[in-house]
This record gives sequence, C-alpha cells and structure tokens, in this order.
Amino acid sequence: MNAETISQLYRERFADRSLILVSNREPYIHRKTKHGIKVDTPAGGLTAALDPVMRAIRGTWIAWGSGSADKEVCDGNDKVMVPPDDPAYTLKRVWLDQKEVDGFYYGYANQALWPLSHMLIEKARFSMRHWQRYFEVNRKFADSIIPEIDNDRDVIWIQDYHFTVLPYMLRNRMSDLTISMFWHIPWPPWEIFRVIPQRQEILKGMLGCDLIAFHINRYCQNFLETVEQELDASVDRKENRITYNGRETRLIPLPISIDYDKFDQMTRRDKIQSKLTEIKRKLKIEDKYVGIGVDRLDYSKGIYERVQAIKLFLKKYPEYRERFTFIQIAVPSRTKIQEYSELKESIEKLIDEINREFSTDNWKPIIYYSTNVSHRELVNYYRIADMAIVSSIVDGMNLVAKEYIASQVDEKGVLILSEFVGAVAELDRAIIINPFDIEQFADMIKKGIEMPEAEKRRRMQKMRAYVQTHNIYDWINDNLKAVEKEIL
Repeated sequence: MNAETISQLYRERFADRSLILVSNREPYIHRKTKHGIKVDTPAGGLTAALDPVMRAIRGTWIAWGSGSADKEVCDGNDKVMVPPDDPAYTLKRVWLDQKEVDGFYYGYANQALWPLSHMLIEKARFSMRHWQRYFEVNRKFADSIIPEIDNDRDVIWIQDYHFTVLPYMLRNRMSDLTISMFWHIPWPPWEIFRVIPQRQEILKGMLGCDLIAFHINRYCQNFLETVEQELDASVDRKENRITYNGRETRLIPLPISIDYDKFDQMTRRDKIQSKLTEIKRKLKIEDKYVGIGVDRLDYSKGIYERVQAIKLFLKKYPEYRERFTFIQIAVPSRTKIQEYSELKESIEKLIDEINREFSTDNWKPIIYYSTNVSHRELVNYYRIADMAIVSSIVDGMNLVAKEYIASQVDEKGVLILSEFVGAVAELDRAIIINPFDIEQFADMIKKGIEMPEAEKRRRMQKMRAYVQTHNIYDWINDNLKAVEKEIL
C-alpha cells in the first residue's frame, strides 16, 4: 500500500468528511537564522510517521507552533501550507506562552504522564499548577479545532498523551463528531496508573473518543482494567469495548510503522557509496565492525545500559578492541527537565571513561553525537552500521528498529532489540535482549558480530519483508477501516 492508494481509499470512504489531525509537535518548524528563515523537521517518530499520511489525505494538521519564525509564515488564520517544497496539506498552529509550555509540556505531560506511562514511578512529579495548565492548553486546542470543522461528520484524529481531556471537550461542543485517538506510548497496568491524582479526569476525557488505538493488545488490556477499576463503566474485554455514560468506546491494537519505500529509496540513491566511504574515512572506521544507536536522549531508551554493555563487551572480549566501533546518536530532548540534563551528563561521563580506558592512537570505541540528524543523513549511518542496538527499558513501539531494517538493502545488518519494546512482537528475527542483564547484553553483541553471513541475511530478509508489507500506509488504512466501522 502507498500514498496514492491511501488518498484514493480516503476519498471513497470519507468523501464528505475532512480529516483533522491534532498533535503537540508540529511536522515543520520555521526558525529565524542569520541567513533567513530555515525549515526544520523535528526529531521523533510521531511526526515522521504521520507526515506522509497527511500528504496523501490532504487534511488539516493542528499543532503547537514552537518555531521562532512560525508566526511570520502563517496567514491571518494561523495557517501555512506544508511541506514547503511541495505543499500538500494545511498546518494550523496553536500559540502557547512560556508559562503554558512549562506547565503543559515540560510539566504535566512530561513529568507526570510520560514517566508513569513508562512505569517509572520514581521519576513522576505531580503539581496542581501543571495540571491546570495542561487542562487550559487542551481547551485552547479545542478552541482552535472547532472553527476547522466543516460539519459534524468530520473525523478528528488526536495523537498521544498530551491531549487526554481534549476528546471530552470536543464531544461536549459537537456531540456527533467522530473522534479517534492514537496513544503512542505504553499504557501501564492499573497499579501504576492509579498513582496519578487526576486519573479519573483523564479516563473520562479519553472516553469522549469513539476509538482509541494502542500499539499492542497488552496496552488495550491495561486500559480496560484501569477503566474497570476507576469508573462505573461497562467493560467488555472480549470485544475491547467500554460503555460509559451511554457512549461506547472501542479499543484496538495497531502497531505503527514507517514509510518503508522512503528509506529503501534513500539508501539506493546515486552517489551514496561515495558518501559512505567519505563518512567511514572521516571517522576512521573503514576496517571496523560498526554498531549504531539512534535515540532521543530519554531515560526510557536504555542508552546508559547500552553503554555499560559495550564496556563489559570490550572487557570480556578484548579481541574486539580496535575492531569494533559504536556510533551513538542521541538527539537532545526536554533539556529543561532536570532528569534529562542529569541523564545526558551521566551518559557522556560514562562514554568518556570508556574512551579513555580503551582508546588507542588509531581507534576510539564510542563515537558520540548529541544532535538532531535528518533522515537523509541518518540513512548513511544505518547503511554503514553492521549492527543496530535498540535497548529501551520500555518503549511503546520504537521506529528506529524499523528504519534500520528498511535501510538494510544489502541484507547483512543485525538488529539487537530489547524485549521491552513494542516492536519485538513483530520483529522476532532480531536478537532479543534484556537491557537490565548487562552480562547477557554484552554476550549478544558478540553473538551478533560472529553470526554467520547466511543467517544474518535470512533474518534481515524476513524482517524487511514484514516491514515492507506492514508500512505506514497499511497502518493508516487499518486506522481508517476502524474509524469507518465506528461510523457505520
């Protein structure tokens, strides 16, 4: 399935219904620079996954306008057509002041909901002031969405944990709307979720949806149990349905994916081999076995545990010193939150220790970049990497694993994957590790290096075939079919 197919199917199924997508992060950011206005695409799986969908459907995307030049390029209705080089859909921006950003985004969303959803209770911080800001920003988004609705037959597609009370707000204003939500992170067991002081308000808000999708069925079951424990609702576990206040909400598991063809084609572009040779020469890794990790710098991604495993690997298997190099790309994230700045400091300190202990005149075991990297540049690193390590301690899906697979056109790469990543249910040909078992982790790095070429190829062929036939367009088609079922 591809963009053209999705566009055609949407017109057939929803001929008189516009699609309005809502997310916190915008797909394109306009920034002021000394050379004029520059357009960036933010790091993160959500916007990268949904941009091709919106290009195909040509709907309206509503998001927080965070760029320094965002207002300058918008019209009088806070809108701009994107992508800049080939306009296909409308981006409408919602403006937040610094207090709103601090309370809504850095505060409640990422110091309360994010750590709790990732089952890291000790990192969760709750503040009534943050909750109030979060609630107010949800209401501001509702105010921005309502004018974009042509009629009550439109489809509102809400993304993620930033907008738990938004569905209820919209439902109160236009009762016949079709509202769907995709939850991009894990939904924790009730025993964890019950820690949240505003848990009932959150659940009631989300049950304003007709449909809520999670990556895997376990998260659906966790949500059902949470509602069962917290609200006076009828819960049908067999059908994944909840009836609350006379309204029905259905849950479905829908693992998100990537634009496979985009990555596959970027890795086959003209002159890429000369680019790969240039990178290897610059990094002095021409004759090395190369591993790679690509992550937002977040405590859920298991970067620290990964670096520990690399250190142990070099200690246990000294024959791989000067033969193995690991490239870690860590995209800065939520730098205003103390836990994130502390994590960055601890990771960089450990990497420095390892490089001091093991480096020689001609070799450094870990090459570290703390920066955002475009997909076009990223595929170069995916291509030169003989191994990718995704070692999250908990992760809703993780699209880096799928990006790496789509980029392995020579089918020789090895994927090491945490058993606590949603993608593990689909990518069973990866080498599966427990990121907390550092001894086993180090041994699996060795196993990946020494795996016979024929086995590497068999595993990668299977995973590539799966990701190719379960791409982002198949995912959106499944979403549309589920929404269509609710309408009918």
